[in-house]
Amino acid sequence: MRVLLFDPSSGASGDMIMACLLDLGASPDAVGAAVESVGCGLKISRDEKHHIGATKVDVQAGGKRYRTLAEARSILESSILSPPALDRAQRIMEILAEAEGRVHGVAREKARFHEIGALDALADIAGSSAGLESLGVDRVITLPISVGSGTVIAAHGRLPVPAPATLEILKSSGLLWRGGPEEGELLTPTGAAILAGFAGEVVSEYPVLRAEATGYGAGTKDLEIPNLLRGVVGELRELEKHSHSHPHHDRVVQLETNVDDVTGEVLGNLLDLLMEEGALDVSIVPALMKKGRPASIVKVIARREDMDRLARIVMKETGSLGIRIFPSLHRFVARREERIIGFEIDDRAFSVRVKVSLFGDELLQIKAEHDDCRRIASEVGLPLREVSRRVEERAWKEIG
Repeated sequence: MRVLLFDPSSGASGDMIMACLLDLGASPDAVGAAVESVGCGLKISRDEKHHIGATKVDVQAGGKRYRTLAEARSILESSILSPPALDRAQRIMEILAEAEGRVHGVAREKARFHEIGALDALADIAGSSAGLESLGVDRVITLPISVGSGTVIAAHGRLPVPAPATLEILKSSGLLWRGGPEEGELLTPTGAAILAGFAGEVVSEYPVLRAEATGYGAGTKDLEIPNLLRGVVGELRELEKHSHSHPHHDRVVQLETNVDDVTGEVLGNLLDLLMEEGALDVSIVPALMKKGRPASIVKVIARREDMDRLARIVMKETGSLGIRIFPSLHRFVARREERIIGFEIDDRAFSVRVKVSLFGDELLQIKAEHDDCRRIASEVGLPLREVSRRVEERAWKEIG
């Protein structure tokens, strides 16, 4: 899987994200056209922070502003963004509007933009959405974000860092963040919203990947640390791909939710559906909830790329209002293979699939395929467990 990983250890803003994407190889023509289509100009240049070369962008907005989500949507809808990029940009604007609304206690449609109402913020969103699309990655991952410390001067006066709207975005998105390492605002509301809109996964450390490109987007301030947003494009690798002769680790996610008003028939159908849709494992555990209500805990082990899709299936099928996600769980996994074993019963020849588990070069287990054994048991008139026993005995002699 080809991924883009953001490393915002010096924070992030809209212009830093757009610059980072350009430095990674995003099309300058596509980004520039997107910015111009929302009524702004774009200057792209080279910069250096602490002797590290980076791309810097300067958006010329001419003082134009928008005030509401409806106005921002109208501007974006008249842009040249493709449907996928437009959807992403609209979602980022909704994240901003929802945050402003929560801060001021109003619905997002009635929220009034202040600092982020300048047209250059909308240009950052449009340009970044076009830039991400031009990179052609399958998924975006972000590391923890440094937000700064102290206070920042805003339209409402001096505010604590992170600013209220930024904090609301961090809270609702699940992005990981930390204070410091410099005083002042390192993460802007626009930067937080773009990362929240882009990131399909949040990790605490670099995953195993093969880097194809690295890029740096320069911020405006000169700090004691390099004021740069770093990005890496590469192929996400799992540890098992490096060795086929030893046990290995892989990374999975666990989805979990409690339900107390779902029938056994619905849960049984959900289990089958999740396995058909690519879940690695599903378990349903009886539980007792408040007021003595009987309930069930649905647990799903899945690949990271299937996380969002499977979570939606659980919510749709059970009516659950939320799914707990435990990211980047590590599994210690034996190597598994499927073999074909030939054997005879009463001079009749049969072929049966068996599942073989290996620990390095050591044979751990052989399990006869249930469907094959059931078919043979029906044909020869023997109990299923007797057929399975004979198949596995033959397999141990042949393989072990």
